Amino acid sequence: MLKLKAKYLDIEPRYPLVIMNIDDAKEIGANNTDRVLVTFKKKSKIVVVETTATIVPSGSIGLNRRAMKYGITTDDYLYVDPAEKPVSVEYIKKKLRGAELTKKECEVIISDINDNKINDIELGAYVSAIYMHDFTDRELIAITRKMVSTGATFKWKNNNVVDKHSIGGVPGNRVTPIIVAIATSAGLVMPKTSSRAITSPSGTADTLEVWCNVDQPTDKIQDVIDKTGGCFVWGGNMDIAPTDDKIIRGEYPLSIDPEGQLLASVMAKKAAMGAKAVVIDIPFGSESKVESLSKARSLARRFKALGKSLGVKIECAVTRGEQPIGHGIGPVLECMDILSVLEGKGPKDLREKSLELSGMLLKLTKKGDRKTAEDILNSGMALKKFRQIVVAQEGNPDLNLRSLVGRHGVNVKASRSGTVTRIYNHRISRIARIAGAPKDKGAGIYMHVKIDDIVKKGDRLFDIYSEKKIKLGHAQKICAENYPIDIEEKDNMLVEEI
Repeated sequence: MLKLKAKYLDIEPRYPLVIMNIDDAKEIGANNTDRVLVTFKKKSKIVVVETTATIVPSGSIGLNRRAMKYGITTDDYLYVDPAEKPVSVEYIKKKLRGAELTKKECEVIISDINDNKINDIELGAYVSAIYMHDFTDRELIAITRKMVSTGATFKWKNNNVVDKHSIGGVPGNRVTPIIVAIATSAGLVMPKTSSRAITSPSGTADTLEVWCNVDQPTDKIQDVIDKTGGCFVWGGNMDIAPTDDKIIRGEYPLSIDPEGQLLASVMAKKAAMGAKAVVIDIPFGSESKVESLSKARSLARRFKALGKSLGVKIECAVTRGEQPIGHGIGPVLECMDILSVLEGKGPKDLREKSLELSGMLLKLTKKGDRKTAEDILNSGMALKKFRQIVVAQEGNPDLNLRSLVGRHGVNVKASRSGTVTRIYNHRISRIARIAGAPKDKGAGIYMHVKIDDIVKKGDRLFDIYSEKKIKLGHAQKICAENYPIDIEEKDNMLVEEI
């Protein structure tokens, strides 16, 4: 056992970490990414260790902010022992070999990930194991239930709780606030938690915080739900299935999203929020996360089966994902689309998709159908409800959105006449991000065309907006190098000549 003096280090890894001088680490046989048992005032915690020859002197131990939160202050003395590799690593190896895990083994893996006993290399191995050998039904149920139990769970006064989730991958597609407004107007409860963007031009939370505060404490969320029946909040601080955020650490560097883990992550969060009925939007197409109709149908069947085992009614909407939904891509531009739909106008595709998904939720809960949803939207009830929720979350529903659009812009025009045959979602998203979205709320892209539209040379295809001139220049450069729209002659039936 080593007695070491605490030293605060201004570093920000994604998990609790200690840094030891290499000589001290050698004394207890610890190497980089090993685990050590740190004891302070009779409380112990297993954490990952990194070593250094210069940053931390011998006799001291460096702690980041996450580690210091346990009440440790600079110059406190900590006791450090080597810690054994957790047994969950052996279970991960078992899954890598293609063997089925027991319920207990699944639970231990999730517990150890949640408690930061698994380092990033082992986490990558876990993700790879699922990618190569997908969960069996029994594993999937065990993993999902354990993910629910590692975080907060919610119960609401009204038990008619519903939710919605989209698999993602489609720019725009901001149906969520419209669905929340319609569903809550029909008497349902919809405590909607949403994510921020990781690789997209905007997450639902990024968009809605243009209007209101989406980072709400739990007691405030309950108050908003009591007043309005719904909310728009970022789920990152709510401790809902927190293991999911840690698993993403293993997925991101590999750019893989195993189907089994996707199912577990989505349903764990829905179950934790107390949802009794959920509609899952599964966009498919060459430009979506789900590439084919057959894969979309298979995923839908798995969602429904998992929901049944958790006591949650599931309906899945397999939707077209080959192009952006709506006109706006980027927070403020998406807000303009949302408001336009709520006011009875809006992009046709965004309006229709919102009504279809809302109708499915109403039908699932015996509150109506698509016609009911359309009546609520056309009557102005949904707009009124949306405004109530925004005000309840300390927001301003009367913002002049056009004044918030990035002041630097450029029109991208067709270089030839013909028919729009393809819109590349990934290229559109990349251009919008380089323009500054979602950090710069007014940045992004405003689309003027859809697939199958006929255009003439010189017609506007889309506009790029940015809050900074230099970012607009970068976005234009990327646009020229990776043009996001294909235009072909209308009567050209030849695909290629070989």
